[in-house]
Amino acid sequence: MSLNVLRELNDNNNEIYRSSNEPNFVVRSATAADDEQLVKLIAETMPSNGMTWAFERYPSYLGASHAQYHHPDIKLVVPEDNHSQVVAMMNLGWRNCFINGKPEVQRYVADLRMLPQHRGNKVMRLLMDYVYDEIPRSTIFESVVLEDNTVACGILHNERKGFPIPFHYDDIRTFTVSQAVKPEQFSQYYFQQMNVGHVSQVNAFVNSMKEHYNFLPNYDFSGLAESNHPFWLGMKIHDFYLMYDQNHKMVGLYGLWNQKSFKQTRVVKYSLPLKILKPFYNIYAGMRGVLSLPKVNEAFEYLMIHSALCHPEQLDVFSSLIYHAKQQTKLRKKQAYCITLADNDPRISWMSNTTSHIIQAKHYFHSFKANPYTTFDRSKISYFEPGRI
Repeated sequence: MSLNVLRELNDNNNEIYRSSNEPNFVVRSATAADDEQLVKLIAETMPSNGMTWAFERYPSYLGASHAQYHHPDIKLVVPEDNHSQVVAMMNLGWRNCFINGKPEVQRYVADLRMLPQHRGNKVMRLLMDYVYDEIPRSTIFESVVLEDNTVACGILHNERKGFPIPFHYDDIRTFTVSQAVKPEQFSQYYFQQMNVGHVSQVNAFVNSMKEHYNFLPNYDFSGLAESNHPFWLGMKIHDFYLMYDQNHKMVGLYGLWNQKSFKQTRVVKYSLPLKILKPFYNIYAGMRGVLSLPKVNEAFEYLMIHSALCHPEQLDVFSSLIYHAKQQTKLRKKQAYCITLADNDPRISWMSNTTSHIIQAKHYFHSFKANPYTTFDRSKISYFEPGRI
């Protein structure tokens, strides 16, 4: 890996990492002074389904990162001669989650960004040198990348010298749900908005779900009840709904998360065919009550579904949950909500009964030494929170 590693502290007591593989740049941790640059860098555009999107974290990337991680760990690449100028970033933060039924800590790689003029340099190699030298080589890193993001896929999903070995784990789909069929069993269940008195019951229910799902966040809903907890940014306790059967047993849970105050998906450009079809599609969308396409430089209006949990084999529960979520979304005057499911999740079969826009992504793990195929129980279903990917 790197031939020579040097470390020093700058004026802010921020440790500097150097590698002789790239003498013109160094790695350091992000500080509050970097936030304005990070907001701009993270809004780099990505293509998907005939559109070019910008996934923004406005007004603060640092604030938004606490809703994505329990403990963010943001590494920056800066020029050797100007440590205040950010040319690349990567978040290697920790998430508290259940793995194989036990509470563990998982490193999650996300928000890899580089200024376009530096993509041809050795900036990525420098970041990988940092990972190799500074993080235990047995560490397993998790990542999720959109299939249409060919740049990130090319960097992360091909085995390359000096990079952690990529392991394709499974495929996932994010459904932006505009309509949902009302299931026949819907009247057999009832829903109740969550309040502070439900916290222990909800925590126990989430804990029971660890038997079915891997990488399920180790939620503590008491943090939500406290209000202003950074992990629950933009959420209030009444944003969650508890689902009960006729025996008053809790069988499902979900929340609706409006992230617009700190995270937006903005359309930067439409492909020519989509640009031509857009006016006609929006007329159709208005008639059908499905998600319309915004103007260029405007953001989509939708909610994220949070902790859509139930037993994976109980499709009657899940279908009623999906329908109830659509009802509540409409009451909140939004057109749609997003839910992410792994392809091996039995519940995904019900999604054919919805009107949804689908985005596909790849779920990978990366490690210099460890093999995730033998580390993780593959009989469990991979769990994803669309608002935290």
